[in-house]
Amino acid sequence: MSIKKLLLISAAISTAFLLNACSNDKYKLTPAGQHVQFVDTKPADSCKFLGTAKGSRETLFSGTKTHSELIREAAVVLLNNAATMGGNVIYNAQDASMKYISEIAPTDAVMIGEVYKCN
Repeated sequence: MSIKKLLLISAAISTAFLLNACSNDKYKLTPAGQHVQFVDTKPADSCKFLGTAKGSRETLFSGTKTHSELIREAAVVLLNNAATMGGNVIYNAQDASMKYISEIAPTDAVMIGEVYKCN
């Protein structure tokens, strides 16, 4: 392999890792998102339904993450989005991803859920 090819590949890998590192703040819980919880049982009638929220994690520049890792980051985005809506409970959260095109080409991770405000 020529030096030029090696340098080009090295630069491409370095750029991918740099872009991945810069984008990770999007996948951290906000202070408001920390107060949102996932529940398995339908919230009480006294809770107000606010709508459906979505969280996603793109696979571009995600490095070598598994679908499980990507879906956890999508869940963080879902929690933050629910908080932005004024909610504090997510019910019926689901992995709405297409999963994999193949083992080496995972699709974007997507989570959806019903957002409620409960007192």
